[in-house]
Amino acid sequence: MATSSAAESPPSESAERPTSLRLRLLALAALSIAATLTVAGLSFGYIFEDHIERLMEQELEVRWRELAGAVALGEDRRPALTHDLTDPRYQLPASGAYWRVAEGETVWMRSRSLWDEDLGPTPTVHLSPTGQAIERRGPNDTTVYMMEREVRFDAEGAPRVFRLAVALSTAPIDALRRSFVTDVCIALALIGLVLFAGAWLQASVGLSPLRRLRDELARVHRGAKPRLAGSFPSEVAPLASDLNRLLDRQEQLVHKARDRAGDLAHGFKTPLTILQGEGRRLEAAGSFESAALVKQQVELMRRHVDRELARVRTIGATAAAGTLTDARRSIERLIDLVGRMPRGDAIAWENRVDPTLRPRMDSDDFGEVMGNLLDNARKWARSTVKVTSEWRAGAAQLIVDDDGPGAPDALRDSAPKRGEAASETDDESTGLGLAIVADVLAQYGVSLAIEDSPLGGCRARFVAPT
Repeated sequence: MATSSAAESPPSESAERPTSLRLRLLALAALSIAATLTVAGLSFGYIFEDHIERLMEQELEVRWRELAGAVALGEDRRPALTHDLTDPRYQLPASGAYWRVAEGETVWMRSRSLWDEDLGPTPTVHLSPTGQAIERRGPNDTTVYMMEREVRFDAEGAPRVFRLAVALSTAPIDALRRSFVTDVCIALALIGLVLFAGAWLQASVGLSPLRRLRDELARVHRGAKPRLAGSFPSEVAPLASDLNRLLDRQEQLVHKARDRAGDLAHGFKTPLTILQGEGRRLEAAGSFESAALVKQQVELMRRHVDRELARVRTIGATAAAGTLTDARRSIERLIDLVGRMPRGDAIAWENRVDPTLRPRMDSDDFGEVMGNLLDNARKWARSTVKVTSEWRAGAAQLIVDDDGPGAPDALRDSAPKRGEAASETDDESTGLGLAIVADVLAQYGVSLAIEDSPLGGCRARFVAPT
């Protein structure tokens, strides 16, 4: 019960959902690219900010020295400018460039750009890289970079100390920063696309050997090649070699199994012959009922043996990989053989198969199929058997027509299809031969069709594997 429950349990979600190595590689590449570009963007922003602040600090240093060189004490002991400062923005209200001269709590002078505002003490927002400039709240609720230092003037009595301050608005810097961030984001996005395209190309090229390996396996599976061929990278080559060794091992096992099955089937020949002789002895002794029963069972066993012998002789599409058979020449040879059988010389044989037709079948398998079909036609044809080939729906078909009485409806309706066995009670001249044909064709993925023939008899038709 436990085993049954385990066998009937639904497959896990991981087993139902296939995974793609390419998608895994691309997802990992996308995450790596995104993380790298994020770190790069933040680093660029930090470096840009640092350089801008240093530039502002240098500008404020120049402006402070200019202000310090222009301030002097007048005769009235009040500070005054000896000459105008060079930046005209000092004369425009809220222009973004400011200066101020203060002593203690007294503001002696300030630029016209401050108007009625001041650069009074406010909480420090940020310090420059060297700590010389301070980012503070400025006039009209703006943010400014300010540099303030003390200057000592010698005067009559005690020396006087003034605080000289210069400031610049950060608005232009903020606009420049936003533009820089936009440009960097666009550039990083383009770089990310290029890197992802490179990762996709790398994954495609890197996985191409696996794709070629899959294609080679598909060719082996459908019988186009016997083994994996081509050169593979050193990482994939051992896998290809192991698969070829596995195919070799499988072929050896199949051949051994076929040989053993053939030996077993041949081993029944002698006992069957003895039993057949025993049936004749019983019949000669007058035991007709027992003789008939023995003959019936011997014939049934012989049919089993003959069919199994035909099965073990079948190569199949996989083992016959890459094998092409000359259909017309093989049929010509089979007609010559069948024509030597009883009634064979009384039949007109016509071989109209396309000389270029090369079914992808083992020659022995092809001979097994066509030999049984021709032998069946020989037994029922009155005077003519015609073998032709034609193309239907892009596939080559081989057709065997005879002018006999035709196939019974029961035989047409129950003609062996792919994977189906013929009834074991069919007449020997039809059911067994057609069953063998159906078994062989099933190994190549095709089926046998029984139809009415234009000659008035039976038509046997199948698609030639190509």
